[in-house]
Amino acid sequence: MNDDKRNEELRRRKIENFRVQIPEDSFPQESGRSPREEPPAINSYSRPEKNHRAADVRMAERKAAQRAAKAHKKRNKQKRGKNKLFFRLVWLMMVLFIGVALAQYAVTGINDMLAIGRDAVNVTVDIPKGASTDQIAQVLQEAGVIQRSDFFKLYSAMTKADGHYNNGTYKLNTSMDYEAIINNLQSNANRVDIVKITFTEGMNALEIAQLLEENGVCSQEDALNYINSNALDSKYDFLQQLTGDRYYHMEGYLFPDTYEFFKDESPEDAILKLVNNCDRKLTDEIRQEITASGMTIDQVMTLASMIQAEAADEDDMYMISSVFHNRLNSDGSNGLRRLQSDPTMYYPYRTRDAIPEDIRETYSSKYNTYEIEGLPAGPICNPGSKAIDAALHPADTNYYYFCHDADRNAYYAETLEQHQQNLQKAGLR
Repeated sequence: MNDDKRNEELRRRKIENFRVQIPEDSFPQESGRSPREEPPAINSYSRPEKNHRAADVRMAERKAAQRAAKAHKKRNKQKRGKNKLFFRLVWLMMVLFIGVALAQYAVTGINDMLAIGRDAVNVTVDIPKGASTDQIAQVLQEAGVIQRSDFFKLYSAMTKADGHYNNGTYKLNTSMDYEAIINNLQSNANRVDIVKITFTEGMNALEIAQLLEENGVCSQEDALNYINSNALDSKYDFLQQLTGDRYYHMEGYLFPDTYEFFKDESPEDAILKLVNNCDRKLTDEIRQEITASGMTIDQVMTLASMIQAEAADEDDMYMISSVFHNRLNSDGSNGLRRLQSDPTMYYPYRTRDAIPEDIRETYSSKYNTYEIEGLPAGPICNPGSKAIDAALHPADTNYYYFCHDADRNAYYAETLEQHQQNLQKAGLR
């Protein structure tokens, strides 16, 4: 026990020693209490019942806030779910509406495309020159050929028919489907705006072009431009061989005949008909005769054009042909190599009065056979078959001169003296 007491006494002294070494001013001072007084209690443990209540309140507030946040989140989730369902219903209704509309559009359009439910009625439609697909569809709808212009335009675009329609007046039937309608409008099979034009023997390029314009086929200017081009040279050998300084490149090869044209037809198609007919008329037999004659096709056609322009009738053609052949085969004395054909004096105009007034007084045709020897550079008109035959088969005469009176009676002479007498008989002197 003595040891225990001794140990207790040592511990007490150590504690007092420790307190003595700490300055008193290191402890906080409270009013009304001396520095030596012990604090009644540590603050964290003072009034424990009040601290516990505050902590409980804070804890309750936190839990309430958490419950409110959770409830708010739950309400937002429910709201989003309701909104999502609403928008899904709206979207579904829109899809169904669009689907029904598209289905109805497709059904009515396909029915129209296949001509289902349309009565068979013949109608005539006018397609303007240069009309767009939109304009054509409108014309067809107004005429009752189709019911859905919008679907026709869609079909036309999908089949790449746009830009390939012809102009003109067409006879169509309302029982035609889109494919049949398009095929008809891309060809001339059912066109009814057809005009017949007869080009008589001896008409020249100017007159042919004028007739085309007067009948509404194409303009005179466009026709002449094409006639004077070499657009058909690669297709026809007789055009490839043309030489010389010519007024109109295809003059002489626009074969006189009766043709059918369409209103507002292209000059290319119109002129092609005439030249193609000439190619058929120049048969293999005729071409062989031309080769045997020692002349070219162009020389024969030029001579034939002069015969056509001068002759009063078919018999006169062969006599005039003999005069020209005799002169061409002469030695050239007395100026006989000059064919002195009046129609060549004003070409490409028919008469002096036809020459534009501002150049009439000084005009001189480069085809004037009073000034040049031999044949001119090209035909002066478009001869018919009889004139071509006369150029190849002249009558056997010794005539070098001819003339006609006002009634187109012909006079022929072997000498200049006889010709002067004939001129007096014909009332030309």
